[in-house]
Amino acid sequence: MEDNIKMEFKTYDILSSLIPGFIVFIGLLNFSNVKFDKDLIILYTALAFLLGYIVNTLSSWLEEFYFWTWGGKPSSNLLKGENIWKVKFYHYDEVKLLLVAELNRTNPKEDELFSVAMRYANQKDSRTDDFNAEYAFSRSMLTTVLLAFALYMKQYHCDWKFYVVSISLIVICWLRCKQRGYYFAREVLTSYQKIKSAQSSVHA
Repeated sequence: MEDNIKMEFKTYDILSSLIPGFIVFIGLLNFSNVKFDKDLIILYTALAFLLGYIVNTLSSWLEEFYFWTWGGKPSSNLLKGENIWKVKFYHYDEVKLLLVAELNRTNPKEDELFSVAMRYANQKDSRTDDFNAEYAFSRSMLTTVLLAFALYMKQYHCDWKFYVVSISLIVICWLRCKQRGYYFAREVLTSYQKIKSAQSSVHA
C-alpha cells in the first residue's frame, strides 16, 4: 500500500455535507437554547461538516426503511415493470432477460440482476455517478428534514403552522428522494441496455 493517499473533495461533496449539517446544527442550538454567535462561524462550519457526515451515515442506514415506505426498492420495482409518476422504464422485460442470461442461473433476485447492470454502468465518463450523488443528496436531505422536525418540535409543538410546514417539507423531500432513487436505477439499467446493444452491433 502507498503511504501517501490523496483525497479529493469536490464542491458538491462539501456542500452535500455542509447544507444538511448546518440545518441540523441550527436545530440543535435551538433545542439547547444556545444563542448563535457569529464570531464562532469557523467552529460552527467544522461542526456542521461533521454533523453532515453523520447525517449522510444515518440516511444510508435508513435506506431500507425508506424503500419500505416507497413500496419497494426502486431498482427491483423497475425490473418488475413497476413505474412511478414521472419515472418510467419501458424496456424492463428485454433488460431483465439480458441480465438473467448474464448470471446463467434460474430465478435470480432483482438485487443480483441490478448488481450486474451496475458493473457495466460504472464506466469512465458515465452519468451514473452523477445520478447516484443526486440520489444520495436527496436521501440526506430527507433525513435532515426528519431530524430538524424532531429538534424543532420542542419549541413549536403547540403551533399548528409548524406541523403544516414541517409535514409539507417532509412529503416533498420524501417524494423527491423516491424519484431520485428511481432516476438513478433507470440510468443504470438504461446504460446497461445501451452497452449490450452496442456489443451486439459489433458482433453482428
